[in-house]
Amino acid sequence: MKIVGQSSEMTHVVVKTTYRVDNRPFYPLQILSTRYQKNKEIQRPGHGYTLILLHATGMHKETWEVFVKHLFELSLNHPELPIEDIFSIESPNHGESAVINEQVLKTEFEDKWSPREYGRAVHTFLTSGPTTVGINFTDRRLVAICHSVGAPALFLMDGLIPKFKFISVIAIEPGVSLKGNPETDMVTQMLTAWTWLRHDVWPSRKAAKKDLQLTPLYATWDPQVLDLYIRHGLRPHSASRYIPPFQFNGVTTALTKEQEAATYRSDELVVDALEAYSILTRNMPVHLIWGRNNNVATPELQELLADKTAGRFPRSISYVENAGHLAVQQQPFSVAQLVLEILCRSLTQNKL
Repeated sequence: MKIVGQSSEMTHVVVKTTYRVDNRPFYPLQILSTRYQKNKEIQRPGHGYTLILLHATGMHKETWEVFVKHLFELSLNHPELPIEDIFSIESPNHGESAVINEQVLKTEFEDKWSPREYGRAVHTFLTSGPTTVGINFTDRRLVAICHSVGAPALFLMDGLIPKFKFISVIAIEPGVSLKGNPETDMVTQMLTAWTWLRHDVWPSRKAAKKDLQLTPLYATWDPQVLDLYIRHGLRPHSASRYIPPFQFNGVTTALTKEQEAATYRSDELVVDALEAYSILTRNMPVHLIWGRNNNVATPELQELLADKTAGRFPRSISYVENAGHLAVQQQPFSVAQLVLEILCRSLTQNKL
């Protein structure tokens, strides 16, 4: 197993370290994760929560950074809620991971991808904890925070060995639904069309930012989150490797359209993950957070995940104002506030 660590200070409050786990040939893809910790000067001793973050389709591990910064800053006013550290684990075909895994993704996956593969990557990283970061994650008080397709990836980890016990799960706009449901089919068709039609090549990062700022979707993002996407969600175009005059030094999205579309085709979103979610809600606290603007998860689909007659029992349901499916990108401060409220409420209930 090869491990690479790179450290850099993020702010006066948060320090980050990035790790790479290479467990080939046992797992074919390399895994990147960024660990966020409070600056040592303001860290409080004690065994606090370890938060595990799983991002949405099309994002990257750094997409959580603005949320993380707000969460740590807000938690300074809550000494009763110790957050030990936060790990953002990247799906192997997204962000920087897509570059280091490029050849394997082309030869072994091409136009195939499923949420379970992201879950396998997360599980592989957590299993490597003692050698990667000197942490046995089975001893930590784990809380999972997952966004969109990151949610089914987490739910589908449950059958993997060794098991990692999460004390609670916070699912933001979870990408889980019911096969054959008309609302599900409508949303899937919309996401598939958007995937194939979206702009994915630009002459430079500067041009990409200018273009995306003018689109209705990206214009709603927090400016800092958009800057992080330009830096980490895009990669050099594959034609940059050619010699002149055949070279193209532009950029493209790290996640290919083929694998993004494959994610939406996966039955795991509408069969396996829904069953795993239902079981999970009966065994541990699962908190749902929805964007108030129903641009992906319709009210009917939201009700589906809270249907007690079908054995689904989320512990709480919260809403982010002025946000839709990409609430983490649009309103990172509001999401951080809701997450903090859930953690504080859970801590109080556990003491009773």
